[in-house]
Amino acid sequence: MTMVSIGDLARSMMLQRHTTTAKSDLARLAESLASGRHADQAAQARGDLGPLAAIEGALMRIDSWQSAATSLSGRLGAMQTALGALRGIADTQAINLQRLTNATRADEVDRAARDARDHLDAALGVLNARFGGQSVFAGTRGDGPAVVSTDVLLDRLWPEVNSAGTAAEVRDRVIAWFEDPSGFAAQAYRGGSAQGAIAVGPGETAGAAVTASDPAIALTLAGLAMAALVDRGLFADRPSARQMVAEMAGGVLANGADARVQLAAGLGSTEQRLAEIQARNAAEHTALGIARSGMVSADPFATAADLESARVQLETLFAITSRLSGMSLLGYLR
Repeated sequence: MTMVSIGDLARSMMLQRHTTTAKSDLARLAESLASGRHADQAAQARGDLGPLAAIEGALMRIDSWQSAATSLSGRLGAMQTALGALRGIADTQAINLQRLTNATRADEVDRAARDARDHLDAALGVLNARFGGQSVFAGTRGDGPAVVSTDVLLDRLWPEVNSAGTAAEVRDRVIAWFEDPSGFAAQAYRGGSAQGAIAVGPGETAGAAVTASDPAIALTLAGLAMAALVDRGLFADRPSARQMVAEMAGGVLANGADARVQLAAGLGSTEQRLAEIQARNAAEHTALGIARSGMVSADPFATAADLESARVQLETLFAITSRLSGMSLLGYLR
């Protein structure tokens, strides 16, 4: 029988190689057991990481969509809150101003006009509402306020009405100024164009395409501004004309009620659709997460068994190395 032997140096190198491999296996299995994931994904997938990369990419896209949808949802919520406050202001002032039909004293008109001016200031403040550091009704120029202050608004509107002869003429001129692109939109609205829709899901887009220059909002401001002009001194020497302007302002506010409701309803529809898209995204994210977990997760029981096997192997190698290192010719001859 032919015997094949190896030298001491070769044997030492062989043991070192096996020990290094065993240590590496032990560390890899310990990491897998601690993290619950395969430490070497490439080896686990036998070099084919395409499916895992596809899932990771899909999860990143969903996370991006969900982040955009969450931001948009917050913006829409802020807009709905502001529009709710604006509706409350307009509806209350519509009632108060239309009641002036039965007013018998000039001071009643004066108080109502002063109150309308205060509420115009509140309405403009509502339209300058911000979310996430951006003015929600300013469109693409959200870094600044959406509308000017009350004093600036009335200053720019005053030249349009100070030469009017009747209350009806004042009403028509005020409404025309708010509807004219060269009027309110150019002189009192400080925002930009409406923001475009953004991607919030696979093939899905949504947006908050409402600004303070929206016709429903502009008509509301027109009604409040009409009454505020009375407080500013319009028709100061004609009490009956002042009263008529204030009453007509109430009528303008009342006539704009449906438009305000429709504006809020449109945003509500967008909010509902956005919530449905977010729910679908979340469901898909969960499904993909489960699939990814199946690819990357390590079976804890199998991993523990392999870890124990690697530990025993390493201890055996240590024992063999220790035994061999203690052997000598002198000891053998004894």
